[in-house]
Amino acid sequence: MINEDMKDIFNEFVVEAEDNLQKVEENLLELEKDPQNEELLNATFRAMHTLKGGAGFLGLNAIVEVAHAAEDVLGKLRSGELTLTPDINDAILEAVDFIRSSLPRYEAGEEVETPEELVSRLRELEQGEGASVGKEETSIDDLLDKYGFGHLKGKPIEEILEELILLPPDERPLELIDELDRIVASGGTPQPEERPSGETPQPEERAIEPAEEVAKEEGEEEKAKEEPRVEQPKTETKKPPIKTEGEKVLRIDVSKIEDLMNLVGELVLERNRLLRVFQKLYEEYQSKTVDEFETVMSSLDRIVGDLQLAVMKTRMQPVKRLFQKFPRVVRDLARMLGKEVELVLEGEDAEMDKTVLEKLEEPLIHLIRNAVDHGIEPPDERERLGKPRRGTVKLSAYYHGDRIFIEISDDGRGIDVEKVKKKALEKGIISPDRAEKMTEKDTLFLIFHPGFSTAEGVSQVSGRGVGMDVVMNTVSAFRGTIDIETEQGKGTKITLSFPLTVGIIRSLLVSVNGRLFAIPIYSVLEIIQGEDAQITTVSGKEVLILRELTIPLINLGEALEMGGGNVGYVIVSQVGSQKVAFTVEDLFGDEEVVVKPLGKIIGEVQGISGATITGDGKVVLILDLDGILKREMRTLTLV
Repeated sequence: MINEDMKDIFNEFVVEAEDNLQKVEENLLELEKDPQNEELLNATFRAMHTLKGGAGFLGLNAIVEVAHAAEDVLGKLRSGELTLTPDINDAILEAVDFIRSSLPRYEAGEEVETPEELVSRLRELEQGEGASVGKEETSIDDLLDKYGFGHLKGKPIEEILEELILLPPDERPLELIDELDRIVASGGTPQPEERPSGETPQPEERAIEPAEEVAKEEGEEEKAKEEPRVEQPKTETKKPPIKTEGEKVLRIDVSKIEDLMNLVGELVLERNRLLRVFQKLYEEYQSKTVDEFETVMSSLDRIVGDLQLAVMKTRMQPVKRLFQKFPRVVRDLARMLGKEVELVLEGEDAEMDKTVLEKLEEPLIHLIRNAVDHGIEPPDERERLGKPRRGTVKLSAYYHGDRIFIEISDDGRGIDVEKVKKKALEKGIISPDRAEKMTEKDTLFLIFHPGFSTAEGVSQVSGRGVGMDVVMNTVSAFRGTIDIETEQGKGTKITLSFPLTVGIIRSLLVSVNGRLFAIPIYSVLEIIQGEDAQITTVSGKEVLILRELTIPLINLGEALEMGGGNVGYVIVSQVGSQKVAFTVEDLFGDEEVVVKPLGKIIGEVQGISGATITGDGKVVLILDLDGILKREMRTLTLV
């Protein structure tokens, strides 16, 4: 259990550990393509070594034992005594998974037991092609000669390391220090109070290791001048170091950012009110003072807009944080299915709202799994079709307007539209009459229906009919849209789009039976005047006929249980995977609004996503068209 005094240190260690674990995972996947890459091997070893040292300082014994065993294997790989194999990679990746899953358990105060089976497997792999200890002992002199430090030959390795670390940063031979440190870490040279390779190091023995690591990697002179690791005073090792970008990075609690965002939201609302008041003032009075007031208002409007953008950017995170999790998913899944698949990542520097980013991992995993399992053909089949044996799945992100788009595409077999329609008929999801009228796009969107699957059987990967409905629900929850394109034999592309921010949105103000509501403008495709709308009845339900398309029509007054009312305008919207038309009484233009939750007293109301205050001080409910559609689906039969 982590005591309160060590809580801050532990939290900093967790941040550093996540970075190092991700580095190890990415490097191992790259090493599968280039096993002889010494730079990657060295970086992977150092990351695991830092993990072990930090965990040792905090007394996280289970992590220390696993990291130590993995580090020893990596040490043998660095020295050329072992050759990287899929089994070794699998074992080290399993060690990464264990360490990652252990961190929240330690944080929760749970006891974490050492996975003896995993440690034993790593030890067996380490001994698979090991060289003798004597060879390592005699190679120290060769290393010193190689790097021009022959005058240190014959000294104990601890003293050699001490002298090298105390050199000025620009003269410090980092590669030699790495080599000597590897020998110490792998137990190749007997050291004072030597312990068996599998024994857990106590915090006092290795407390200075993280500081040494940073001194080597970042050349911090202050760290470099610390005493050697033996009998180091505890006051000099209060915290395991955290890698930072100098003064370019400042870690701030998320709650503080949320508070700042709320204050900016209030400022935006007051700006809107001030603009309304000024407009009335301008219409009633004409004077030099009013003209000066207009100049000030214009400047204030611009500054508030810039401030709003700056604060929103603090909530933005690069999609790389999300994308970097998927190469491992594709690698493991391809091995399980016996396929050859390459994941190509593009646009990793694009940023999106942290709230949305955190919820996208599960939907994207479903989409990527479908691409690898259903889309990419087995290597032999691809070869027969004249395709490369290795299939490609591309995950990309880019901006367009005020939205961010995420695309998942593959060069596989594509989606068989007729098979989808046949399965939907078999499961009773659609009627034969509706099947005849459905376009190809309508049919494709059936894959997002809960319980739908075209798989012939259930496997470890797919076939249960769950997953794609999760994708649709997540996209809808964050006011996103989804689109599918496919071509038989060529592949499939699924595109998700989301607003850049979820707290402040631009909305269309409408009235229904004299009451004002806001509709998020991203979902509005088209607005038609009531007298120009071609409205008819099919199977007892009103529909809109628009350019030969039959679109379900919902009277918002009736849907909100406010009575019918006049049909002044028809708003054609994209709701989830389909087009739906809504009737309103009048329009009042668009306005930037701050989304406020309804609160615990009111709770969640289906069809209402929140509320806002307009520039003239009115409280306006923000409509959730997806929720309204789901509520109406109980009585609405789509045709």
